Amino acid sequence: MKMRIFARWATVFILLVTLLTGGAMAQESMPKNIILMIGDGMGFAQLTLGKLAKGSLAIEECPVGGAMTTDPLPSSGVITDSAAAGTALATGYKTDNGIISQTPEGKALYTVLENARDKGKATGLVTTTRITHATPAVFATHIDDRDNENAIAEQIVNSDVNVLLGGGLRHFVSKGQDGSKRSDDRDLVKEMKAKGYTFVKDRQGLLDVTNKGEGKILGLFKGSHMSYELDRDANKEPSIAEMTKAALDILSKDQDGFFLMVEGGRIDHASHANDAPTTMADMIAFDEAVKTALDFAKMDGNTLVIVTADHANGGLSIGMGEKQWAKPEILFAVKGSVEEKIAPMLKKDSSIENIKKIAAEYMGVTDLTDEEVSAIQQGLKIEGKWTATDPIVKVINERAHIGWTTHQHDGSVVPLFAFGPGSALFSGIKDNTYVGKSIFQLQGGVAQKVAFAVLGDLYVVPKEPVLAESK
Repeated sequence: MKMRIFARWATVFILLVTLLTGGAMAQESMPKNIILMIGDGMGFAQLTLGKLAKGSLAIEECPVGGAMTTDPLPSSGVITDSAAAGTALATGYKTDNGIISQTPEGKALYTVLENARDKGKATGLVTTTRITHATPAVFATHIDDRDNENAIAEQIVNSDVNVLLGGGLRHFVSKGQDGSKRSDDRDLVKEMKAKGYTFVKDRQGLLDVTNKGEGKILGLFKGSHMSYELDRDANKEPSIAEMTKAALDILSKDQDGFFLMVEGGRIDHASHANDAPTTMADMIAFDEAVKTALDFAKMDGNTLVIVTADHANGGLSIGMGEKQWAKPEILFAVKGSVEEKIAPMLKKDSSIENIKKIAAEYMGVTDLTDEEVSAIQQGLKIEGKWTATDPIVKVINERAHIGWTTHQHDGSVVPLFAFGPGSALFSGIKDNTYVGKSIFQLQGGVAQKVAFAVLGDLYVVPKEPVLAESK
């Protein structure tokens, strides 16, 4: 008798716990809208660089914080690229470097964007890179080579993503058109217009179409990547914050909700170049986009914002030794990226006089040594990936006490922050696959039957997956 009474009370207790905790968590964990914000190459050091510039970041308003591991499948080593890392975030699965949302065997992996679309939600991709670049591509396409951007563009045409904003026009216009990288006569912009997209190619066009507030938008603002923030012409190219707001204005009109991915992609490129002031400027621009997303989420009350990175980059260190604390004021004086503005100007005229003039005007440096001038001249003459920029960024980095260990990605953990319903899932140290699988959970499961276990082995790819149809 006592055992039966105990069993009954135990059952009641379990039900109460489920209702008060699990049930409440389930309710909290089902946001109507999800915004995933990815700072490409944004390690904790890049985040710190932005904080040095602004004092406080919008990202700090996220009440839940942690870190994320980023390694790809063991067959690719321990350092990921954006394709493998993005695939983990988009699908919950690891793959090899260079592969876009597929297994190494070639089976397509269903993405959280495709799941949102198939559930009747609006979807969007915003980036400062080419829209065909690895990170945006993993959410809407499936291919075994990230560099096959013409094929990625063709898949984007049929992806049914509502809002597409970034660079990469060169992969959408037919051969013979200015700057085209295509080898055929397909005009993908024309094809997307036929599917109901409004095409815009500058900031004013984006503002105009956003004011109308409806329909699908394809915004391609440069042939290749959008400009670094330090080089951006605000009259021609929208900022990442403006693109984020435009996407939210359109997507939020869908009563079923939306999924939006926003990538601050050029943080990564500036870090590859070891260009600290350009990294800082793009980090700040990305944080402004985070603010835009958080402001929307606060007003809406039913939107989850996740802020993370695909990987870290450059082995960035801020300060070099006990007495060599960082001097961010040195970075504030720089008026253009080394890679796309300063080095090209010096290549046109590498005389001592012009080097000193450009250093003073664009770098805020008036005390160049003869050795530094000579190194810059030599670098401009030698063919190589970083030979022209290395001596120039060295001038800035040494004065600002900023250090870098590599031009490539590094394997350190990256930030993971969250705000809104379901954010509690993202505290602590997680693997990047956890983020993708958690988003599927927060979307209420998958619209198509996909064979994966949320708590399964991080490195296991399903043997017989029923996945998105390979395109």
